Amino acid sequence: MEEKNLFGPASLCQNLVELIQLQRKVVGDEARSAVVAYGMLLAARSAPDGKYFDDAVEVLNCLGAAKAQLDKAIYHSTPTVLVTAEILSTAQNFLKEMTVPCTEWPMSAEVVACVYTNAIKYSFAGPWKVSIYASSGVVIGSEILRDF
Repeated sequence: MEEKNLFGPASLCQNLVELIQLQRKVVGDEARSAVVAYGMLLAARSAPDGKYFDDAVEVLNCLGAAKAQLDKAIYHSTPTVLVTAEILSTAQNFLKEMTVPCTEWPMSAEVVACVYTNAIKYSFAGPWKVSIYASSGVVIGSEILRDF
């Protein structure tokens, strides 16, 4: 399925800075969960592709760093923390379960595929709403995002 259908406007973001800006604007826990799930996927994809154990571990490192940034950006709200923790934990368990010390381990692309499978559980069809802010920074309403 096309990522735009799964993650809406989050799928247009190219980096965590853009994603965090969107995360702060979207309205509703389901929409925010989809945004952070895509953020974790984006972070996993940012890891270097490789066939060595250290390459697979680097995917986890990228996920850990993204989790911290995404959680912090939305003041450690429970829905965000639960999504980022579950995606990171599932990837860690995947690496652990697929590793036979000194002989076998998953390639980084396989860990990313695990993250993708997990992230799509948080997909959100919409409608996508964003907050409207007054010049003072106070939220005064919301509107539906139509073109993304």
